[in-house]
Amino acid sequence: MLLPFTLILSIIVTAFFLIHLWYFRLVFLSRSQVHHLDGKAVPGKFPRILVGNLVDIYSSKNRLKAYNFFHQDFGEIVQIFWLWRQQISISNYRMAHQILVTHQKNYKKFPPNSVIQRLFGSSVLTNSGDDWKHHRLLMNEVFSKKRITGFHDIFLYYSEKLATKWDNYIDLGSEKVELNIYPELLSLFLDIVGKAAIDYDFAALEGKADELLKNLQYIVNQSTKPVHQFTKWWKYLPFSSNRKLQIAFNTVDIFMEELINHRKNINQKSNDCEYNLLDLLVKATDLVEDNISPLTDKEVRDNLLAIIINGHETVATSVSLSLYLLAKDSPSFFRAQAEVDTVMERSQGKLTENGLHELEYLDCVIKESLRLCPPMAGLQRVSVNEDILEGWSIPQRQVVGISLIPLHLNSEYFGQSPENFCPERYFNKVQKAHDANPTVKEASQKFCPMKNLFSTDKDIKTKKVDIFEPLTFGDGARKCLGEHFAMYEMKVALAVLLRRFTFEVAPLFDVDLELGKFGLFISMFPKEGVKMIISRRQHCPHHKIVER
Repeated sequence: MLLPFTLILSIIVTAFFLIHLWYFRLVFLSRSQVHHLDGKAVPGKFPRILVGNLVDIYSSKNRLKAYNFFHQDFGEIVQIFWLWRQQISISNYRMAHQILVTHQKNYKKFPPNSVIQRLFGSSVLTNSGDDWKHHRLLMNEVFSKKRITGFHDIFLYYSEKLATKWDNYIDLGSEKVELNIYPELLSLFLDIVGKAAIDYDFAALEGKADELLKNLQYIVNQSTKPVHQFTKWWKYLPFSSNRKLQIAFNTVDIFMEELINHRKNINQKSNDCEYNLLDLLVKATDLVEDNISPLTDKEVRDNLLAIIINGHETVATSVSLSLYLLAKDSPSFFRAQAEVDTVMERSQGKLTENGLHELEYLDCVIKESLRLCPPMAGLQRVSVNEDILEGWSIPQRQVVGISLIPLHLNSEYFGQSPENFCPERYFNKVQKAHDANPTVKEASQKFCPMKNLFSTDKDIKTKKVDIFEPLTFGDGARKCLGEHFAMYEMKVALAVLLRRFTFEVAPLFDVDLELGKFGLFISMFPKEGVKMIISRRQHCPHHKIVER
C-alpha cells in the first residue's frame, strides 16, 4: 500500500512543479515583452499561480477600487494577469490618444466573450474591418445630430412622466421623500430607448416586467459570469442555466424577427417620416449617396440590441451621478437650476429644442460628471502590430486597457484639483464652441442667461493648460456612436428634473461605485444605487402628461 501512495504523491508533486514551471515561465515571457526603452520592466503586482491577479480584484469589497489601486501603487502603466491572460493597463492621456486616434488602425477592439458575441452578433459594436466600416457609414447618418433632435418629444414625454411619478410619491408622503433614484432612472431610459429604437413601450416606469426585458437581462447577467468570460465551451454544457440561456436567446430572436418584418411592411406601405431607429436602419441605404449594400435583417437586429442594452444603463448611471454630484455642491446645483429656470421661463415653462441648446452650464455639469464618474470605467484594445507608447514597447496581440478614472484625475490634463466636482472647468471651453457657431452666437448675443445671472468669481482658476475632453465615449474612429443621443436625452432629463425638484443626498449615504461588465469595455454602476431626498419646488405646478 505504501508504493501506490508514494507514486500518487510523486505524480501530484511533479504535476504541481510542471504547472508552476509553465505558469511562471509564461509570466516571465509576458513581463519581458513589455519594457521601456531605457530598460525598465513594466511594473505590476506579482501574480498568484494560475489565478494571476484575479483574486486581488474579486476578493476585494469593491472591485473598482481594487482595480484602480494598481495604478495608485504602480503608476500610469501597470501589468495585470487575468488567470494566465496578461493585460497592460494605462492611465496616460497621450498613450490613450495614440491608441484611439493616431495609431487607431493598429488597435482593434477586445473580442467579446461568446455570450456577448451571440447577443450582439455582427453589430457595429463587435465587428471589425470592412464590415465595421460598412455599418459605421450607415449608422453615422442614423445617429446624426439632426436626426437625434427628432426624438426630442420622446425624451421630454418620458422625463415628464417620471417627474409626475415622483410628484405622486411626494403627494402620498410628506413634503420630502427619500428615494433610490438609480432604478427609477434605469426604467426611464429603458422606456426612452425602447420607444426611440423600436417603437416599443417596455412600460418600465409603470413597473411592468416585460418578457423580452426579462430575457435580455438574463442573457446580460449570464455574460458577466467568469465561466463565460474565460471559456467558449461552458455554454454547451447541459446545465439548467445554459438551457435557460438558449430559451432566452430564442425568445429574443423571435421577437426581433417579427418586429423587423412588421416595420418593413409598414414602411413599404407608407412614405411617412421615420419615427424610430429601427425604421432608420431599415431605410439606411437611402440616407447616403454611395452605392452600398443594405443591412440584412440579422444586422439590423444585432445593432438594435446593442443600442437597447447599452443605451439605457450607462445613461441612467450618468444622470443619477450628475444629480448626486450637484446635490453635494450647492453653488453648482443652484447655478444649473437657475439656468434651467431662465431658459424654460422664456418658453412658458416648456423645454424647446432651441432652449435645450442654450443650457450651456448643464452641458458642463454632464461633462464633469462623465469625467469623475464615467459609466465606462475602462476601454480595451488589442494591438495588431508592435508599437511604442511613450517609450514603452507594445508587442503584437497585446491587450491594452485604458483605465479612465485614474486618467481623469490627472491635473496635467484636467486642471487644478481634478478630484473636485467643478463644472466651471469646462464652461469657458463650451462658451468658445458655442460662440463659434454663427446661428447659436446670434441667439446668445440677444440672450445669455449666464452672463446676466452669474459672476465669474467661482470660475475655476486652472493652470495655463488646455482642459482635455473626458474619454468616457472613447475617441477616434471608434468613438461611441450614441454620444449625441446620450448627451441629448441626459440633458432633457436633467433639465426636467431640476425644474421640478430639489435634491439632497440622503443622510449617511455615500455612493459606492463598482465594476460591472467586462469584455468590450469595463462598465461601472452605483452598487447600492443613489439615495436622495426629493422635494417639490414651490414655483412649479403639477405637470400633466399629455398622451403622445
